[in-house]
Amino acid sequence: MKFSRTFSFDIVFIAIIHIAGIIGIRLFPELFLKTSFISIVIPLSLFLYRVKPNRKDSILMSLVYIIAFFSEWIGVCFGWLFGDYTYGDSLGFKLDGVPIIMGANWLLLCLVSRELVGKLFSNNFLIIITSSLLMVLIDVLMEPLSNQLDFWSWKNNVIPFSNYIDWFLVAILNQTIFSYLDYKSDMSSWSLGYITILILFFFSFYI
Repeated sequence: MKFSRTFSFDIVFIAIIHIAGIIGIRLFPELFLKTSFISIVIPLSLFLYRVKPNRKDSILMSLVYIIAFFSEWIGVCFGWLFGDYTYGDSLGFKLDGVPIIMGANWLLLCLVSRELVGKLFSNNFLIIITSSLLMVLIDVLMEPLSNQLDFWSWKNNVIPFSNYIDWFLVAILNQTIFSYLDYKSDMSSWSLGYITILILFFFSFYI
């Protein structure tokens, strides 16, 4: 996997945003936590700009956004998915208790996970399962920090195992939908860069 000059620009830009976030959250948490949504909007916008999705791809991506948001809404309002949790104020505007950016977060994670895993496997079933597992591993990294970063909080501060099972199931559904994407751009190196930055970002708050 090689980075082109444009992809390198994207990754450096995204890295700067996350480094600024690490420093800002530690020094000025009330200010920087409320701009956390930027770290999702900018990478997703850059990804979409690079792949230039056609109408079919746009419909599939919109469907994944809707499924993800609706899944979160079911979880927040009824507790039927993920567990008993509520969102904080770091992720921006909420619709019925769910930040609208969460659908975009799911969309971005689905895209980059599939791109990275798709470079390792050619079998579509393996891509769906492995990319979904990768998404769950990222969630495992995020969950213990969610309350600290005011993303979301769990009842009695207990993260139920069902959260990870439900993440995996919703991820499988979305990755299955993405099996029908048409765009031909190879975003595997871009995705590796983004996922690496994301992992390092969250790891920094364990220190």
